[in-house]
Amino acid sequence: MPALTADRTPGQLVAELERLIGVDWPTVWAGVPEDKEKRAAWCAGFEWQPLWFEGGLRVRTALGGRLHLASAAPARPVTRIDHTVWAARARDTDENQQVTDLAEARWAACLTALRGLLGNPVWDGSWDTPDFPELPGPGAWPDARWRAEHQDPYRVAVWRFRVPQAPVFELRMTRGATARRGPVPADARIGLACHDPAHAESRRRARHG
Repeated sequence: MPALTADRTPGQLVAELERLIGVDWPTVWAGVPEDKEKRAAWCAGFEWQPLWFEGGLRVRTALGGRLHLASAAPARPVTRIDHTVWAARARDTDENQQVTDLAEARWAACLTALRGLLGNPVWDGSWDTPDFPELPGPGAWPDARWRAEHQDPYRVAVWRFRVPQAPVFELRMTRGATARRGPVPADARIGLACHDPAHAESRRRARHG
């Protein structure tokens, strides 16, 4: 049997996102305080429990979920918040189809749940969809050649809103079942990312000159 390493239900995902929607996003994007006591008070204002810092602050939410506030260092701007919704690993390639089937079922349920909260995404498709969007966030995202070779990311849905400093929400599914030299045991995951729209836009302008 594949090993489940994260298993948040669609209902739990919606509950976490409902709380995230209401946070003070300008304060989040400005960065996590470097001082330990100030950081604890800052987290308490969001009802988060600080855990550790590794490429950003890891916190536990009031609902029991874990978030990763990505930043280069304490007191540096937060560029996105990541929340792993579901993850499963195959023991060998014989379990890849089972992992994919489980991931597809959970993806459909999560997407339906988020539609109920956020409305229809501005884009929803898979790695081989012709008009695959330029995804938000730091660094270069996989191009068409990478997606064709690795089917990564496998599925993506994106929501954008006109409210100033509101996040760009991205639901993403990866399978980790293909590599340049052939199939590998699947390591599938579904995650939600809340991207700083200003950072995403600045990266887009830098890439396109």
